[in-house]
Amino acid sequence: MKNLITALFIALMLNTSPVFAHGYHGEISAEQALEIAAKATQKLTFKDLGFKVGKLDGSWKSLTAEDFKLHSEEENHYVVSAKNSSKDKTIYFLMTVSGDVLKVNSEAKF
Repeated sequence: MKNLITALFIALMLNTSPVFAHGYHGEISAEQALEIAAKATQKLTFKDLGFKVGKLDGSWKSLTAEDFKLHSEEENHYVVSAKNSSKDKTIYFLMTVSGDVLKVNSEAKF
């Protein structure tokens, strides 16, 4: 049992980093950017990953797909917003067109 817990802990630690990896290869679509932001939001409710927003409280777990919007799309990056209506707060994800999350702020300015 101890070995199973240790293996699970190591697997979780290897899967978590300040820049989120994803299963996509090449350029992602705007829809995939929204999905990546949703997954990143869930991860941020478990741990502070070094972004300006820090660790998010549990209310962020209840966001739905409708709470994520494409804020802007440029040649080399996406900005996705996530609105938490229960807290009246919005956070913004800056990600590359390959799907790596670079920054997460409470402002759309990066």
